[in-house]
Amino acid sequence: MNRKTFRKATFIFFLVLGSGLITSALLKSPTHKPAKKRQTSVVTDEDQWVNSEMAKLSMQERIAQSFMVACWSNKGKEHLAETEELVRTQKIGGLIFFQGERDNLQEAIQQMQASAKIPLLIGMDAEWGVAMRLSGEPRFPYQQTIGAANDLNLTERIGYQMGVECDMLGIHMNFSPVADVNLNPQNPVIGFRAFGSDPKQVAKQTAAMVKGIEDAGVISCVKHFPGHGDTDKDSHKELPTVSHSVNEFETKDFLPFKSAIDAGTRSVMVAHLNVPSLDPSGTPSSLSKVVIETYLRKKLGFKGLVISDALNMKAVSEKYGKSEVVAKAYLAGCDILLFPENVPDAIKLISSKVESGELSKEDVNEHCRRVLRAKYHAIIHKPMVKRKDPAPERKLIIDQIYEKALVCVKNEQDNLPIDRLDKQIIRIAVGTHTAAFRDRLNDYAKVTHYKYFTPEEAIRRLKEIKLDPNATYMVDFHSDGQRARNNYGFGNWKQVLELLPENASTTVVLFGNPLTLQKESEFPKSVKSILCSYENTAPAQERTAQAIMGAFDVNGKLAMEINDKWKLGFGIDLKNNGRLKYSSPEELGLNPEKLKEIDEIVAKAIEAKVFPGCQIVVAIDGKMVIQKSYGTTIYENGDSITNNHIYDLASITKIASSTTALMRLKTLNKFDEKMDLNHLVPEYVKGTPYADLKAIDLLTHQAGLTPWIAFYKRTMENGELNPTIYSTTDKGVYNRAVADNIFIKDDYWKTMLKIIVETPLTGKKSYEYSDLSYYFFNKYIELTSGMGQNEFVDKEIYQPLGLQTMTYLPLKKFNKKRIVPTEFDKEFRKQLIHGYVHDPGAAMMGGVAGHAGLFSNATDLAALMQFLLNKGQIGDQSIIKKEIVDQFTSCQFCPGNRRGIGFDKPTVSIKNGPTCDLVSPSTFGHSGFTGTITWADPENKVNFVFLSNRVYPDADNWKITKMSVRTEIQRVIYEALFEARQK
Repeated sequence: MNRKTFRKATFIFFLVLGSGLITSALLKSPTHKPAKKRQTSVVTDEDQWVNSEMAKLSMQERIAQSFMVACWSNKGKEHLAETEELVRTQKIGGLIFFQGERDNLQEAIQQMQASAKIPLLIGMDAEWGVAMRLSGEPRFPYQQTIGAANDLNLTERIGYQMGVECDMLGIHMNFSPVADVNLNPQNPVIGFRAFGSDPKQVAKQTAAMVKGIEDAGVISCVKHFPGHGDTDKDSHKELPTVSHSVNEFETKDFLPFKSAIDAGTRSVMVAHLNVPSLDPSGTPSSLSKVVIETYLRKKLGFKGLVISDALNMKAVSEKYGKSEVVAKAYLAGCDILLFPENVPDAIKLISSKVESGELSKEDVNEHCRRVLRAKYHAIIHKPMVKRKDPAPERKLIIDQIYEKALVCVKNEQDNLPIDRLDKQIIRIAVGTHTAAFRDRLNDYAKVTHYKYFTPEEAIRRLKEIKLDPNATYMVDFHSDGQRARNNYGFGNWKQVLELLPENASTTVVLFGNPLTLQKESEFPKSVKSILCSYENTAPAQERTAQAIMGAFDVNGKLAMEINDKWKLGFGIDLKNNGRLKYSSPEELGLNPEKLKEIDEIVAKAIEAKVFPGCQIVVAIDGKMVIQKSYGTTIYENGDSITNNHIYDLASITKIASSTTALMRLKTLNKFDEKMDLNHLVPEYVKGTPYADLKAIDLLTHQAGLTPWIAFYKRTMENGELNPTIYSTTDKGVYNRAVADNIFIKDDYWKTMLKIIVETPLTGKKSYEYSDLSYYFFNKYIELTSGMGQNEFVDKEIYQPLGLQTMTYLPLKKFNKKRIVPTEFDKEFRKQLIHGYVHDPGAAMMGGVAGHAGLFSNATDLAALMQFLLNKGQIGDQSIIKKEIVDQFTSCQFCPGNRRGIGFDKPTVSIKNGPTCDLVSPSTFGHSGFTGTITWADPENKVNFVFLSNRVYPDADNWKITKMSVRTEIQRVIYEALFEARQK
């Protein structure tokens, strides 16, 4: 390799290193600080480099540095070869990349840079991220949505993310943000690309976006000066006229550009517009020295790169020709000539104007110096720093943008959010890409779905369906278009609403441009609420579903005027009803690396055969930050556990069913904890020592009951089931299933109650845990409600909360494969217990008991515990009175007895108890024999659920306690929380 070749190879290596293909800026966090201003020595180095490069360039090559030629990385080798030829022979200064893919883009950039005498400045229109040009890439929200969210911190962070994304691909300049004020709803080219129609708000948003992009080390480019917002023509096709006065330009259109300049934008794009008040000659603004020099340079004080809009656009190209239009833009003051179509001829034409004296050499040098200075900071002197994984921050920001942008424009009779979910919900979806909305709704409630691709199909097919007038309806319309054609992609959507029952309660959701409402003001009587969600993306749908269900407040306001009814700034606030929000650790500032310790604890436990698998749900402040499943249903060829698997809750039944039912009955004035069993269930205790036992003593385990009775042993003879008590088939009085092919007499529970009251009391009044009182409470709930305990809690608690897996007798509702097996019962039922309650006594009750028998997944149990953390409320509705929840979840007889009424509590010292030592004393919950536990901490707002089948295949496996698996997981949660709160 000769010296010249070696020098070129070395230059290319450092060029690639500096361009961002290998290194990039640190991801911006909420506390991210901009880089310090460069010291004087850096400026000197910059001057030295610029002067050195200038000295190597001929006059034509200096002119060529202003040329930014269009390139498509997906157009094939011939196109790339032609572009590379321009780089090599014409010495152009930059490339703007259009359609392609990540891999071929990076290959093309490297190919072009290797042929460049001076590093190329690489640009891209990436207004909603590189997905605007590259296929297969996830996109950011549109500026219209970001403006509607109206959170400057989020806007800056999303700008930073866009900058990092560009930087990672070797893109130095993002032609973003759009600084136009969308003053004309009929604007065919700006619209959803603008932040809104309020100049002051647009100015703030533009500045925030600029800061984010620039802090990532990427050149931002605000466009389209002097303001493209108030036009009804597309400059790609013809020259639009903006008839604003100078004063209107200065008080409206210029504000965002001035704000962006103050925020540090390094480039401004000038539009192809006819602006008579600024330049009466009729010269397009992109070719007007008056517009560029008088207004942009002098009036606004801009000293950076001035960039022409694409010079192939018909607004200018058809009138002036491919070469002349480039020369005019250059002479007018554009430093970068974007998308020139005939590069050699244009360079020659500009050179001839230098020779003729029409253009001074000093002007050429000034243009070239500005371009080289930009390259110095974007490429040559770019710092090398580490880069974090952008995905978690990116997802969080996007979710929050869609959440905050969501706006309610109609909500009669407080239709939203939906509080109680025990009414039929019918959803009618119209459009494409609708699944994310469906799936999140299903997480909250049982919903009947109808799906149609067009309004016409919906109208035709709905006429064939008998719709229930008493149901709650949701009709969601989905548009993947944002422009005005075909009613913003929605078509004749409103006609679908005419088919709904007149007296129904309907929520309309528009996933797309809310300008579809421009001509609408009146709706059918059934339409009680309307939500605008701006875009038809999965994150937008997911957040909207949560809002409808009441998981968070909706405070969005319109960032543009829709019509006389829905003006700028309009929006109806919706208050959350306390339901769990599906969220992420990052939303609460929790360190995901710290939470990975939970994965490690579970992995070690599964390896040690503590349990085959488990589910964990953690919610903090009502936000679900962990919803995970681990392992398998059984050790041998088991199915992988999912969040939808259902576990036997064991003794958690005591709080999730019996205690909750008693609190509901107390709310209805049908229960008093001071009552004794003689008042509650006289038929079963009259004349026995049990008659005087008070409910509060029974529920706090200090009534002197023996801990447990092995009822099943009394039903066996010589190790076999007594055939007078059991049958192998469901027939006659043998109709209560105990397990597969085992049915017990339907009244044997009476014998069990008789056995209890014949068992002497211990005489102790101190705390001693016992299951037995719940047999009586089971009967009291039945007698008082007039229905089985399973029916009562389902009707009064689970259905209103939308709990779909929490149930007794799961085999009647779910496929067996969805239910996690428990123990292989070798003594009593002599089979694998799968879908039947593990507890023998509860099984002998037919699977519905007060102390055991309830099944659920972790998510539904967490939702129930959140309901209790919310003091028994769903929005404004009180299912359980707040004071009753407070009473039952408080310690009743501390310090001698830690228990609440029905609920377990931490030990008084917090140490050596059922919880880790970081919980607050107000914490309440319960554990279950099968390896389950749940704790709710009102003070720290922590909701923790852990479900497992540690009893598989043998209930004598107590490794879960010996290894403190559940308390150690709880400890990690609290340590992560306290660490976040100290930041």
